[in-house]
Amino acid sequence: MSDFPIHPYPWQLNDWQQLVQQIDTQKLPHALMIAGPRGIGKRHLADALAQLLLCQSPIEGKACGRCRGCELNKAQTHPDLLWLEPEEEGKAIKVDQVRELTESLGKTAQQGGYKVVIIEPAEAMNGNSANALLKSLEEPAANTLLVLVTHSPGSVLPTIRSRCQMRKFPMPRTEQVLRWLSPLVVGSNIEAESLLAAARGAPLVALSLLQGDALEQREQQLQQLVRLSLGQVSAIELAAQWHTGDVPAFVEWFLGLLHSIARWRVGAEDIQMQQAPVEWRERLANLDVSLLHRYIEKILLSKKQLSSGANPNKQLLLEELLLDWGALLRASANRAMASGH
Repeated sequence: MSDFPIHPYPWQLNDWQQLVQQIDTQKLPHALMIAGPRGIGKRHLADALAQLLLCQSPIEGKACGRCRGCELNKAQTHPDLLWLEPEEEGKAIKVDQVRELTESLGKTAQQGGYKVVIIEPAEAMNGNSANALLKSLEEPAANTLLVLVTHSPGSVLPTIRSRCQMRKFPMPRTEQVLRWLSPLVVGSNIEAESLLAAARGAPLVALSLLQGDALEQREQQLQQLVRLSLGQVSAIELAAQWHTGDVPAFVEWFLGLLHSIARWRVGAEDIQMQQAPVEWRERLANLDVSLLHRYIEKILLSKKQLSSGANPNKQLLLEELLLDWGALLRASANRAMASGH
C-alpha cells in the first residue's frame, strides 16, 4: 500500500468520527454493513477502519503507521485481518469459503487484539453461503468485527441485514467532490465538472476515468451508441464487441446516460447532453419519457443480475438491452408521428 495508513475521504469524515467514537466508548457493533452506490469509497472506509482497530498505538482516531500491527497491515500480512470475496469477479461467494472463514473466527486473535473481516460485495453471498455466516453473526466472538460492504443492500438476505448495524452512504455532494477532484485534473485538458458528470457523481469512478484509456473508451462507446440509434450499426454487432469488456461498468455508464437523457427531455440542463452530437439529440427529441422510464427499470434489473453472482450470459444480456433500445426509439417515433409531432 503506497498510501498508508489510509485516511477517510472528505465526504466520509462525519461517519468516520461516529465510528471512532463507537470504538472509544466500546460501543462498536460486532457486524457493520456499509452500503451505498459504487465508486464512493466504501471499501476504502472499511480498510481504514480495519487499520485503526488493528493498530496498537492509534493517534487521534487514526492508525499510527509504525507499530507492529501497522507494519503487518502495510505488508498486507496481518493474520487478524481476513477478506471474503468471490474467487472470480462476478461469481458468487461459495459456502466453503464462508465455512473456512467461520473456522478462523473461532480461533484467538494472533496479535491479541481485534479480528476484522471484510466481506465484499456482501450481495455475492448466495442463500447457502449467507446461512453459513449466520452463526458468526448470531454468536459473535469477542473483539471481532465483520464489515459487510454492499452496493445493493436489498440483495442481501434480510436475516443477514437485520444482524448488522447499517451505515448507508449516499452519493457525495457535487461541490464536496469537486474540491477533492479539481487538484487531481491539473495538467490535463479535462474539466473536473465534465469528468464527474461522466462518472455519474461517483468520485472514485471519476478518478479511474483519468487513468489509462477509460475516457477514450467511453467516448468510443457513445459514438457507437449514436450509430446504433441512427441505424448505422446493429445491436448484435455491438453486443459482440462489448461483451468481453467490463459489462457491469458499461451498464452503470449507460444507466447514467439514460438518466441524463431523461432530465434533458423534461427541460433540465445536463452537461452530458449539451456535449452530445447534434444528430443524436435530434434523434432523441421525440423520445417518449414514459417508455424511457420503463426501459431504465429494465436496465436496473440487468444491473442487479450482474451484481448477484448469478453470472448471466453477458453477450445475450447486452443484445437484449441494445435491441430494446432500438425498439424504444422506433416506438417513440411512431407515437410522435401518430400525435402529429
